[in-house]
Amino acid sequence: MPKKITESPFQALEEEAYHAFREWPVWLALRDRELDAHLQAQRPPATQNARPTIEQQDSHSTLDERGN
Repeated sequence: MPKKITESPFQALEEEAYHAFREWPVWLALRDRELDAHLQAQRPPATQNARPTIEQQDSHSTLDERGN
């Protein structure tokens, strides 16, 4: 029966780093979903009768003056 070769600490560390590198995009995608859900819960509900702000009114007023 062959004797099991013990791994050096550096080999174990290298293997863990490889797996972490491979799983990183998946972790980022899951974290992005969590953050989006959290931000959606923190936003106040949008009102349908919201009045335009002064900046929005000013940006459209130049177009209205030209007749476009």
